[in-house]
Amino acid sequence: MTVHRAALASAIAAACVVIGHWSTAQAQTVPGAPAIPAIPAIPATPLLPAGTASGAAAENLASAPTTYLAPSVAVLATGTSNANFGTGLSPRSDAVLEVVPSLVVVSDHAHWHLRGNFSLDGLYYARGTQTNRVLPIGSLDLRSELVDRLLYLNAGVTSQQNLINPYAGQQTPGTSNQYTSTQYRINPYIDRLINPDLRFIASSDDIWTKINSSPTNAGVFGGRYTVQTVSLDQRPLPWGYTLIARQTDATYTNLPFASLKDTSFRAIGNDALSDRLTLGLIGGYERVTAFLAEEKKPIYGVRGSWQPNALGNIDATVERRYFGTGWNIQARGGSPLLRFSMNWTRGPSTYLSALAGGGVPGSNITTLLDGMLLAQYPDPVARAQAVQGLLTNSGLPAGLSTANNFYTSSATLQNALSITALLLRQRNSYAISLYRTKTQDFFLPGQSLLQFVQTFSSDNTQTGVAFNYGRRLTPLDNLNVTLLRANNSGFGFNAGLSSRQTSLVAQFDHQFSPRTTGLLGVRRQLLRSTLVGSSNESAVFAGVVHRF
Repeated sequence: MTVHRAALASAIAAACVVIGHWSTAQAQTVPGAPAIPAIPAIPATPLLPAGTASGAAAENLASAPTTYLAPSVAVLATGTSNANFGTGLSPRSDAVLEVVPSLVVVSDHAHWHLRGNFSLDGLYYARGTQTNRVLPIGSLDLRSELVDRLLYLNAGVTSQQNLINPYAGQQTPGTSNQYTSTQYRINPYIDRLINPDLRFIASSDDIWTKINSSPTNAGVFGGRYTVQTVSLDQRPLPWGYTLIARQTDATYTNLPFASLKDTSFRAIGNDALSDRLTLGLIGGYERVTAFLAEEKKPIYGVRGSWQPNALGNIDATVERRYFGTGWNIQARGGSPLLRFSMNWTRGPSTYLSALAGGGVPGSNITTLLDGMLLAQYPDPVARAQAVQGLLTNSGLPAGLSTANNFYTSSATLQNALSITALLLRQRNSYAISLYRTKTQDFFLPGQSLLQFVQTFSSDNTQTGVAFNYGRRLTPLDNLNVTLLRANNSGFGFNAGLSSRQTSLVAQFDHQFSPRTTGLLGVRRQLLRSTLVGSSNESAVFAGVVHRF
């Protein structure tokens, strides 16, 4: 995804807004376009399949049928001083034509719900500086109830653009630093209330990842990631408990030495000190198996959940596990006009699990808007349309930059912190995203030889900030300015490698009609890299978005 396409998002969002709180896919992020913290190190308690509806809330599935379709097409022309920005090649100017047909679908019925947001990004380079390509981006997800309040099925497909090397330019499509990954997901599960306070869940979540359009000799492989879960949860009144058995398994195509399987059992005792505060103690055991290695260790820790008000909550879990101390801390809060979120995790991950377990690509601002409007619009379809209206009227992008999930065939140990905040005023909007993610190769005792045969090392620290300011000039005109800064610094195996990229985008949108929006903008980018050298780019772009 390019930086100018991130600027385009503020105009195209009216037709392409993603229902970010519901879907379960994550893409790479580049400066100017948001991406995927890895899967949390410690599962939420009780651990539920993503997007599930509990038996207690099954009546919500019986809402009146509602379907919302939003097809659109965007055409964008860009004149750039350096179409080879970030590739290490000599600077060359070019004119780039970009055509993006998109379709958003939201359909709610008594026993099934469909969410889809898919687009094809066609790129044509007039001077042939890069390869002409059509890049698929988006997701389609189904959530269904097969047997009333007992048996459910989730299924989906997600296609996204991914980056290979963190030390090259992170914006130019069609280069050797980019490839396409597609995830196919099927998740049947049982969710049953044995009584009003006792809930049973059995889930099998399978995700297959296919790699397409990968450069020759890139060494990027897909694979299969599975999560099997059985849990029994007694609501604390004030005492309660949660029993969780869970197995995760990541296997790579043509890479038998890169597998990682974690089988664990946890028993959690919970005490509801009040209707807003619950504390718990965790005890358990896990067995981790990988190529030529195995670890068996006890698990112990604490957890807490606090909801100080209707708009805020803090959930925290800290555990001692086979890799050391891990945690998963999440906070949400704000007011009707101010919203923020914070996520901080530490724990093991894999490339496949990170793809499977994140949030919707480019949707962190959309998710904050959705939280702002939850009380006012409890119906998800009506809320999605209200979010769309806010994005359209304010000119906000659907998301801001976050950390990338770069490919590595080894397991990793990741410490990831991300903070996103949004403030809405009568005519102004302010959005900011900050992140720091430290990822390092992780091998079990006995796997030291694998360090010399892995394709990529993940030893890298990513830090970045993205800031967006929006101004509604008139009822039909918006001005948006986005400043992005992304730093990547290697250590260990990657010591001496680094990159620093800065991007500034200013964009003006004008609504010609309720269905047609025009845009005009400028872009400036700077890159300092120990891998591909220094480069810069200036560009102007203009386009139109039409919603059918």
